[in-house]
Amino acid sequence: MSANRYYREENRAVDAGSATLSGTLTLPATKGPWPVTLLLGGTFSDLRDADVDPRLWPGVPKRGMYAILARGLAEAGIASFRFDRRGAGESTGELGVRRAQEVADAGAVWRWVRSLPECNQRAAMLGHSAGAYVLCRVAHEVGQPDAAVLQGALYRTIAELLVYNYGLVREYLSLGQSEAAWVRENSPKAHEDAMMMGAIVEAIENREPQAVAELDGETRTRDLSSLRYDLDLPPEEQFRHLSAPTLVLHASEDLNVPVEDAFDTVRALWAAGNRDVELRVVPGANHSFQLDAEDCETRVQEKITMKNFGRPFHPLYPAVVIHYLARKLLCPPPDVIISRAE
Repeated sequence: MSANRYYREENRAVDAGSATLSGTLTLPATKGPWPVTLLLGGTFSDLRDADVDPRLWPGVPKRGMYAILARGLAEAGIASFRFDRRGAGESTGELGVRRAQEVADAGAVWRWVRSLPECNQRAAMLGHSAGAYVLCRVAHEVGQPDAAVLQGALYRTIAELLVYNYGLVREYLSLGQSEAAWVRENSPKAHEDAMMMGAIVEAIENREPQAVAELDGETRTRDLSSLRYDLDLPPEEQFRHLSAPTLVLHASEDLNVPVEDAFDTVRALWAAGNRDVELRVVPGANHSFQLDAEDCETRVQEKITMKNFGRPFHPLYPAVVIHYLARKLLCPPPDVIISRAE
């Protein structure tokens, strides 16, 4: 357990059936109970603080995004829980499970959070990137939060997402031999994925289990079976399951999920009848709400190698999230205000 004048942190374990999910419960230093926010990570958030598992991505810097957010929330009077994914960090089970299991695990943690004695019966969920997708599925399958934050949420199709990301790499490769050699040396997988882009997209559109392409005289394959869940339940269709007050938060310079997706997400929420939706775009920030390099070449290079994970966060993050959740979770509901006025 760790503590300072604003918060204290405790390791907690959640029973998820075939695995035990280990995480950190961050509590305000004030007297509880408190509202609690569940933090759900995205594709590169294997560990509780939104960092990658070094076994999967060696050499990638730590972001510590959720540790910073959790402690800021505690200072504002909101508890939170963040956890290591199944098989990662201190959690047991198989590492690298499919999306269906990820959703099931998040659902188990959401039930646990809502039953915490430290929780005052008001609970929110925040999901970053693919975590926003998981959030919508959990809201549909388990239960609505009292407030939600969708950070860098994907709206477009999986194929369109890959075209956007691989396209950036292909553009860089086309600049010249030195740029192509740099990508080959620093991220062979990014180079191969970019060169296989056409085959991968075609296989996805044809619902084939793998993509096959000839590169440099060799046959290369990509297993696409892990995408089946997301293809059967497309991202754009999941926002209709979220009826809670929602903040859609995106970065203007997002090179992972284009900022245009934030506007489509808001439209989808509105079309589904959710009228309590707010949109904030953080200027000059990347997908993780960090400050990227000013020159385009360095930004693309750091995206390819994920070195941008080590950059400082934008001054607006996480304050914009904390301010929103404080308004939604700490303010008394209207009937309480009326009764006091009477």
